[in-house]
Amino acid sequence: MHDSSPMGTALSRRRFLSLSGQSALILGASAVTSSLIPVTAIADEVLPKLPAGLLRMGRDIYPHDRLGDAPYAKSLFELLDKQPALVRDGLEALQARARAVHGRAYEDIASEDDRVALLREVETTPFFRETRSALMFGLYDNKTLFPLFGYEGSSVEKGGYLSRGFNDIDWL
Repeated sequence: MHDSSPMGTALSRRRFLSLSGQSALILGASAVTSSLIPVTAIADEVLPKLPAGLLRMGRDIYPHDRLGDAPYAKSLFELLDKQPALVRDGLEALQARARAVHGRAYEDIASEDDRVALLREVETTPFFRETRSALMFGLYDNKTLFPLFGYEGSSVEKGGYLSRGFNDIDWL
């Protein structure tokens, strides 16, 4: 194949598909980002009021590098609003244990393994269970976040998986 492009790279089929996929990813990400604007606006209001240890805990329970703090903050603030005493007491106990073992606040512990070890110590407490539950529904039941997780949504409304997705193997 003769290279006739000005930049010295021919636009092969493979390169075209790669660029097309990147464009689709960028457009998809911008659509998801624009749908997160209400969540982000809420988070801007809520984040300053949210304890840093609680946010760090949420990100450690369900770690997603693709997500910013906004979806976590919204879910955690709702929990804090509903059960302030449970969250306050549970977080104080977690912070006390973090200071006893590591000499610093939970959110200041650099090692993820050390933070997870602390969470394993409290995973049977009502505080941990309620926090995990609030995050689970706040993150994974949020339709605006579905594209970031690669989930297309429910197929029941579209005829079920037999009509949508079951036989989509086009690479055989």
